[in-house]
Amino acid sequence: MTIEEFQEIGFPYPPPLFQEFREVFKVHRWLNLAEWSEKNIVLSPEYSAATGNLQLYGWQRGIFDAISDPSIEQVIIMSGTQLVKSLAIMCAIAYWIVTDPGPILLVEPKKDAATQFSKRRLAPMSRDCPALKGKLSDSVHEGSSTTLSKEFPGGNLLIVSARTPIDLAQHTIRYLVCDEIDKYSEDVGGSVQRQGEGDAVDLAWERAMTYGSRRKRVMACSPTVAGVSRIGKAYQQSDQRKPYAACPHCGFRQVLRFRDKTGYHVKWDSSVSESMRPATARYHCVKCDRPWTEQERWRAVNDVEWRVENPLTDGKVAGFWVNHLYVPPQWKRCSDITRHFLTAKDDRQNLKTFINTVLAEEWVEEGEAPEKEKLFARREAYAFGDAAVIPQRGLFLTAAADVQEHPPRLEVEVKAWGRGRENWSIGYWVLQAFASNGQELPVTSAELWDQLEELLQRDWLHASGHYLPILAMCIDTGRNPKPVYEFTRRPGHRQLHYGPGGIKLVAHRTIVPVKGTPDALRIIASISKEDAARRRQGIRIIGIGTHCAKGEIFDLLRHALPHPDDSPSPGCHHFPLYDMVYFEGLTAEVRIVTEAGKVEYEQRYKRNEPLDLAVYNRGAASIVGIDRFTEEAWRKLETAVEPLEKPETPPAARPEAPMPAGVPVSPAPGGQLRPVRGGFLR
Repeated sequence: MTIEEFQEIGFPYPPPLFQEFREVFKVHRWLNLAEWSEKNIVLSPEYSAATGNLQLYGWQRGIFDAISDPSIEQVIIMSGTQLVKSLAIMCAIAYWIVTDPGPILLVEPKKDAATQFSKRRLAPMSRDCPALKGKLSDSVHEGSSTTLSKEFPGGNLLIVSARTPIDLAQHTIRYLVCDEIDKYSEDVGGSVQRQGEGDAVDLAWERAMTYGSRRKRVMACSPTVAGVSRIGKAYQQSDQRKPYAACPHCGFRQVLRFRDKTGYHVKWDSSVSESMRPATARYHCVKCDRPWTEQERWRAVNDVEWRVENPLTDGKVAGFWVNHLYVPPQWKRCSDITRHFLTAKDDRQNLKTFINTVLAEEWVEEGEAPEKEKLFARREAYAFGDAAVIPQRGLFLTAAADVQEHPPRLEVEVKAWGRGRENWSIGYWVLQAFASNGQELPVTSAELWDQLEELLQRDWLHASGHYLPILAMCIDTGRNPKPVYEFTRRPGHRQLHYGPGGIKLVAHRTIVPVKGTPDALRIIASISKEDAARRRQGIRIIGIGTHCAKGEIFDLLRHALPHPDDSPSPGCHHFPLYDMVYFEGLTAEVRIVTEAGKVEYEQRYKRNEPLDLAVYNRGAASIVGIDRFTEEAWRKLETAVEPLEKPETPPAARPEAPMPAGVPVSPAPGGQLRPVRGGFLR
């Protein structure tokens, strides 16, 4: 009976028992994630510039609704930075906790990222959202709650690092969330993979098999290098949804791109000064070519239509792609995107960042080795070897050494580095030691490493008149690590400082034992553990991502060319008058993609030491800080080498160049010096 019917028979209100049963049997309308989030999520000041109740943008709703769609098992989000990834993950976790609880596993690239997510996002959301009150404990002192482990009615939330294989594969889960998946190490899973069990992220997904069609996986990240990017591969295997916005002038629906094969769709006036061009930038319709105002762009993207572009899937894997052209004008305008592009376009590394994080597109590297003849033809006539003079734009020095057994020798290259990773090969040496009878001494001989010590302790004349020391020397431990450890432990040799924030260079002439790893996403790929270092009497090994470094080097060798007027060329590799044998070694490997989709480098020439040393010098530059230098840091380096009116007089400890300019030297029997053109034994 209705309230009115009760009132007609004399009851002013329905009986209490009736009211109680009516609430029990009341059918509540099911809310999808977008509706639920706008009703229940309160944005906190710790992670959001705009606080208060969440209001989703039109294009975000399709992504949110796919996460709560019971017919979809996996959701792939490949987007630009600061668009939707973190918000979708937070809302999904809250939604599952409240409406459909089960065990949740959130995987972050590193442990500190996992801790930060818990403290700066999860804790404020739990505090400010009424729907989560009483669900998650605010205290880490309770037995059921820690920073990275949260219990709630019907399930639990574990936040783990992708670098800890046991955490990825040992838990039964229903929901798996992989955040910033391209930042996971290529060999994520470590020992799990080495045992032949496969990728640990996939193993974690297998732990959800018992939930059948009720399991859910969400993977989110900005893309990185094509063929390597995890999120890129996942998106290619999805139904590939893209947001189509209607032109306000002709009504034609299109995907908003900064540029494509047909040209630029964000256009600016090239007739005005370069500084004024970004202000004239507008998005132009791909069909009628009419420019959109910022207000028209925002109205269009707020009413997008998500279209499936790969219908040959079973519909269980929904992939979403979106870039910065879909953000509101108060966040970013076309002028801001254009300014970023014009600033980054001449620097390959900055352009790569722009394409990955702003345009949400994979970076296509031309990883094939450049032609050695072209590199040989672009050599420059500057002094190198023992008579080297560091060019004015060279601001600090690194060195790399490789240990070779046949014949026993050390191959060493010194490089100068400047802004934008522009670099100059200063000299290449092949060091050998000989007994009194002329017989070659092995690589374990102290006499051989004494020669490397001379190079390490040398100060190098700069074009300004100053002298520069080597800041960091990377030595490969791969073939014969024992003499490398002994050299590193020599009295007076400095090592890196290891702390919670990572590695730090604290002194000139720091020795860094390194080992190549096939990481395609990071230059500094790993740091050996402290317990392993104790077994080496304090020596810790830095893993250099050889695939990442080689891809960058080959790309820059093709595209970053020296300018005829000797003006700055970001990323350019400069070479002196080395012999062809050096360039044969530099281009000795080629990038190939196996049938399984794995990127590998195949050696096509027997001598690849110049490429190895280029990789380790790149690692040394990263250790010094070239990838994170601020403008202030660059200015300090430039101030330190301002030209002197009268060059400094080198102290007696600094060796003078014994050979004519342009000829590096290598020790020969009897202590004599003989020239080695290009730094190679013939």
